[in-house]
Amino acid sequence: MALSPAPNPWLDQHYAAPQTLVKIGRRRRLNLLIAGEGAPTVIFAAGLNGTMLHWARVQPAIALRTRTVAFDKAGLGFSDPGPMPRTAAAVVQDLRTALAAVAIPPPYVLVGHSQGGPQMRLFAFLHPQEVAGLVLVDSSGEYQDQRIDEARGDRGNQTQRLENLRTYSRLARLTRAGALTAGTPDYERAVGAASPQYTPALWEAHVAQRTSPGFWRALRSEAAAASTASSDQVTTARRPLGDLPLIVLTAGRNALPRPGESPAAAAARHAIWQTMHDEMAALSTRGERRTVDAGHGIPVEKPDAVIAAIEKVLAVSP
Repeated sequence: MALSPAPNPWLDQHYAAPQTLVKIGRRRRLNLLIAGEGAPTVIFAAGLNGTMLHWARVQPAIALRTRTVAFDKAGLGFSDPGPMPRTAAAVVQDLRTALAAVAIPPPYVLVGHSQGGPQMRLFAFLHPQEVAGLVLVDSSGEYQDQRIDEARGDRGNQTQRLENLRTYSRLARLTRAGALTAGTPDYERAVGAASPQYTPALWEAHVAQRTSPGFWRALRSEAAAASTASSDQVTTARRPLGDLPLIVLTAGRNALPRPGESPAAAAARHAIWQTMHDEMAALSTRGERRTVDAGHGIPVEKPDAVIAAIEKVLAVSP
C-alpha cells in the first residue's frame, strides 16, 4: 500500500491503533472506524486478509458527504477473534450486531472488495429492506475456484487454495508456539519485508497483527469457507434485488497471465471472472459493470474509481 514512510498523524491515528471497539459478545469486540455524518451510511468490507487500512484512500473522501463505517473482521486488524467457522454469515452477523450496538441504523450502502463482496451480497439478500445500494469491487464469486478451474480445464485454483490453507495452518502453529522468527521464509511469508511505504506506527501494527495466532486461524477459516459454506450461504439466500443501485467494478489487468499461466488459461480465467461479475450486475435492473484499468487491489491502485462508483450510487439511492 503506497503510504507515506514518514509519520502521518491522520493515518497513524486511524489505522495504527483501535478506533471504536464495539462489544458484540461476552468476551469480544469488533473494531469500527466511523467517520462523517449523514445518511445513508456507507459500509466498507475488506477482502480475505484485509483490514480497515485497505480503505484508507476511499473512506475519507466518502466521509466528506455522508457517514461511513469500515470494520476489521473478527481476528483481523484490531478486532478480537470470533467463533469458528468464519463464514460469510458470521461476518454479516458480527457487522449487524456492531451497527446496532453503536446505534447506526439503516439504510446502508454496502461496499465489498474481493471476499468482502459475497459477504455484502449476503447482507443485501438477507436484509434487502436495510440496503440502499451496493458497490462490488473486483468481488469474489460463489464457488469461484471450481468455476475457474472448469473454464480452464485444470485444478490450478483449487490446488493453490489447498496450499494456501496448509500455509495458514503452519503459520498459526508457529505463531502460537512463538517460533515465527524474523529472517526465516515463514516470517517473510507472514509479514513480508520491512516496507518503506508504511509509517513506522502502521508497520508496527502490521507486524503485531501478522504474528498473532488469531490472525492466521481466522484467515484460514474464512479462506476454507469461501468456496464451501460461504458460497452455499450466498447461493441459498440469493434473490433478485429489484431496482437497487448496484455497480460492479472489474479489474482489467487481471486478464494478464500470472506466473506459470499460459495466455489461453489467463483468458479463460478472466472470462469466467467477467461472467461472474455480469451475473452480479444482473441482480438489479439498475446494475452495471465497469472495467477498471487496475489489478485486483482497486481500492489502493485506483481509489478514484471506487469513489466515483459510490458517489453515483449515493446520488440515486432513495
